[in-house]
Amino acid sequence: MRIMIDTNIFISAILFPKGQASAALNKALVPPYEPVTCDYVIDELRRKFIEKFAHRRNELDAFLSVSLSVIQVVKTPEIPVDDEELIRDKKDRPILRAALDAGADYFLTGDKDFLESDVLDPRIISVAEFLDMD
Repeated sequence: MRIMIDTNIFISAILFPKGQASAALNKALVPPYEPVTCDYVIDELRRKFIEKFAHRRNELDAFLSVSLSVIQVVKTPEIPVDDEELIRDKKDRPILRAALDAGADYFLTGDKDFLESDVLDPRIISVAEFLDMD
């Protein structure tokens, strides 16, 4: 099962390595899951992390060097898809495009713009929902 990982999951996992987001990310790295993210998320992660947590940049660099060796990074498509209008925040819409293009079964996020949307494919799940899954 392919699972797209959102920016906020990565940030939380880096900042709180013993937290729930980190546990969810670790679960996503193990079969039967196939973790995937997109170049848009990686760019957003770098930008937001450096903007808010510049003093912890070494942690970001170490995290990325390890994580990106096991997480597939796909290119974000430029052509809009119909369901992306269900996402309130227009800046998040490219991530949905990438998830669909990557064939993700699940989209792991803490972002309410995704969690409260009516998008059905991929299935958008919170950290708590994912950790409760068998």
